[in-house]
Amino acid sequence: MTVLVVVKHQGKRYEVELDPSSNGETFKFQLYSLTGVEPERQKILVKGGQLKDDTLLSSLNAKAGQTFMMMGTPANGESNLALRKPKEAIKFLEDMTEAEVAKADGATPAGLSNLGNTCYLNSTLQTLRLIPELQEELQKYKSTGQNSSSPFNSGWPDLTASLRDLYKLMSQTQRGFPPIRFLDSLRTVFPQFAQQSRDGNGYAQQDAEEAWSQIISQLRQHLMIKDASDGKDSKAVSFVDKYMSGTINSVLECDEQAAKEGGEMAVESSDVFFKLNCHIDKEINHLHDGIMASLEEKIEKHSPTLDRDAIYTKKTRISRLPKYLTVHFVRFFWKRESQKKAKIMRKVTFPQEIDVVDFCTDELKKQLIPVRDKVREIRKDEQDMERARKRQKIAHKREQEEKEEDRASEPLQKKKMAESATDKSRDKPEDKDAAPEVFKSDAEYEAEKAATLLQAKQELFSLINEDLAKDESTNKCGLYELRGVITHQGASADSGHYTAYVKKQGKVVDGKRREEDGNWWWFNDEKVSEVPAENIETLSGGGESHSALILLYKAIDLPTADILNELIHHGLQSGVQAYSRRLNPILPLRQISKYQSRRLTTVTVPPPGPNKSPRRLRILLSILLFGYLEPASPEDIEITTSLNSRFDQLEIVKRLREDPDYTEWEPYGNFTEEEKKARLTSGCLRGSRGLSCQHVFYNSKENILKSVLYLGNGLDGWPTVVHGGTIATILDENMGRLAIENLPERTGVTANLNISYKARLGRDQYIIIEAKYDRLLSSERKAVVEAVIKDHKGKVYSEAKALFVYPKTLKLRTLGEKF
Repeated sequence: MTVLVVVKHQGKRYEVELDPSSNGETFKFQLYSLTGVEPERQKILVKGGQLKDDTLLSSLNAKAGQTFMMMGTPANGESNLALRKPKEAIKFLEDMTEAEVAKADGATPAGLSNLGNTCYLNSTLQTLRLIPELQEELQKYKSTGQNSSSPFNSGWPDLTASLRDLYKLMSQTQRGFPPIRFLDSLRTVFPQFAQQSRDGNGYAQQDAEEAWSQIISQLRQHLMIKDASDGKDSKAVSFVDKYMSGTINSVLECDEQAAKEGGEMAVESSDVFFKLNCHIDKEINHLHDGIMASLEEKIEKHSPTLDRDAIYTKKTRISRLPKYLTVHFVRFFWKRESQKKAKIMRKVTFPQEIDVVDFCTDELKKQLIPVRDKVREIRKDEQDMERARKRQKIAHKREQEEKEEDRASEPLQKKKMAESATDKSRDKPEDKDAAPEVFKSDAEYEAEKAATLLQAKQELFSLINEDLAKDESTNKCGLYELRGVITHQGASADSGHYTAYVKKQGKVVDGKRREEDGNWWWFNDEKVSEVPAENIETLSGGGESHSALILLYKAIDLPTADILNELIHHGLQSGVQAYSRRLNPILPLRQISKYQSRRLTTVTVPPPGPNKSPRRLRILLSILLFGYLEPASPEDIEITTSLNSRFDQLEIVKRLREDPDYTEWEPYGNFTEEEKKARLTSGCLRGSRGLSCQHVFYNSKENILKSVLYLGNGLDGWPTVVHGGTIATILDENMGRLAIENLPERTGVTANLNISYKARLGRDQYIIIEAKYDRLLSSERKAVVEAVIKDHKGKVYSEAKALFVYPKTLKLRTLGEKF
């Protein structure tokens, strides 16, 4: 028999029929249909805590009319999610056409029929098909009707149009499709692919790398797209040049000293590349080594200075990286004895994510390394958060199990356990300041994680080089993820079998692509199967089995301005709030409120008689009673005045004031009183207990800034020790002052801040912050500043280095002369 209860949520009351025979999960789904809040995001308060999914509702002993409180918001921020009519009519699989089934999200893609030794072509076409930008541009391509670049011109087929039509037909089926028309076009445009086999039975097997190169060359000539990445009017460029080609710089120099002494200069050149070669010899075991070997090669040529042949070294480095990087394992070589292309069987491993920074010019390295390092830092932080989440779940589960055991224990056992716990507690030092651990729900963890990652992505975006940011089709960090592999099985290029592996994309839900599951599609002609990522690790070679021949890498995705704006717009408000709590982990939120209410409780004392005690005694009494001094109160002003008098007598202050190269000012002089109160350092941290007596001394000739300030007794982390976050704030603000002196428009933001804490910094003392501007590492939009915190004796407590940038995409307030 059901019980009619009331659930209150966000000011609304819902009457719900509670079935005592069901569990908490069922009840949550009932509320989901009414409120739109997903079950995993609901918190239903019942006697004894929160309602769990596996709790039997009969244990609640609910009565008719009883009220329950529910907390939680929908994941998408909407609260009007009573069951609604689907935006699109639901269509069952058996009612779909073949084309609709093939286009359904997660459908197995179509294979390609082998038309007689055409596996080399099938694997090439399947790998190229994974490039979404290519698919999109091919759909827009308008056929010229013939291949105008052909030496025979008239009547030759348009290979690009044939590729467009082939991919369109493949998208409409899941069966093996015969690429007859495209194959005929390829053999017409490039007759070498129409070569007959030696035994005269059909066509000969071909090299997949040759097919890849010829198709790419045709796309480069014919597939033109509009490009407006330079901010000017759109112009026609080749798709291949934009997305699949890079630029290399080469230096050719004679190895012999006699040529150099004779005045022979090194020859510098620049060229376009469409793939990187991985040379293979007895010393090459990894892809990185093979690529590096191909970029540094020995060449024998005629020396005009020596008037004879000499050995030259050609050193090549990449100056522009493409979005899609092709890597070719040079496994085939011409063997005279057998008159065929033999295969190098050596095992060469390759990563599923490659770092190509080592292959780049020094100038490009400077642009890539900060972004690459930040990407790795974000990934590590994300892993650390996930580990902490798992540890907390395990600890929470263990605690719950112990509580259940306690409840089940007999009274005598409870007594023994209590005595045992008391004995253990005596052996452990008491930590009165330790805050109780708060267990967070998955929703709270996700909110904190989202807010943390948003901030990290904003920092990452600010590190991207301005010129690289304009080019959407280049790699901006030097990291690539593997998306496709063409493999060869056999002993020679003229025989054997080719297949392709293509990484699966995540499913599309509500217009957004979900996270990938890590699996791959294996295209073995018309047979298509799903395989785990572990299979890719077996393609390194070492015999006649399947070994990688061509790798297709894609630049990893980085946040753009549009993505960041969307994240901010869709609001990570709950995440930001949770993140703020994480940055201030003094007490749990509910205990903070309790703590604040206790601090603000009025203390009743007897009416004072005639006040004859010194003012200093009244200040001390105020501190003892209330625990703190209100900033700008009479007592606080008196202490600050005393600190200022001592400040003027400091030797460092006297020396700086006597030095004509230094200009002195008090910070925040350009801010109004209301603006000061709203800021952290001039608002919350003001007064004698915070950052008092701040003075800035700036030397414009040497670009050095020194600040002298007093650290009050309200900045503790550990007792009597200044909080590390306070130190970071002080360093950030003072280094920022120096950076802003050198940035255009006198404004900027912190992109990176690294701090080394050298010694324990105590409170109630004056400190000196010295900041220096690094001209070599700085540029027009970037300022690199180094700083130290020390006392009047010269003891160093902290060292820091920071990067400040002036983002053109954001409008920031220009700061005045006395910031």
